[in-house]
Amino acid sequence: MKKLLFGLLMAVVAQTSFAQTLEKMQWFNESEQWEIKDKTLLMFVTPQSDYWRISHYGFTVDDAPFYYATYGGEFEAKVKVTGDYKARFDQAGLM
Repeated sequence: MKKLLFGLLMAVVAQTSFAQTLEKMQWFNESEQWEIKDKTLLMFVTPQSDYWRISHYGFTVDDAPFYYATYGGEFEAKVKVTGDYKARFDQAGLM
């Protein structure tokens, strides 16, 4: 029983130790207004900003805020994306 409890405790410590925190990430096109509160990133996205990679119209756009970390190999991401969407095609997501 002690080994089982010790194993569970070590698993929790390992997960907590190796988990990515929002404070360790970095910005590409930093948002003018943002904060981290209760393990949640809140940001204001500039209207008319976007990400497009070589569209069928022939243009590329990458002027929206992007908060990221770089990883190698396999990983798991758990996210919840919400927004106060105002217009058609307003969206947010994971890149």
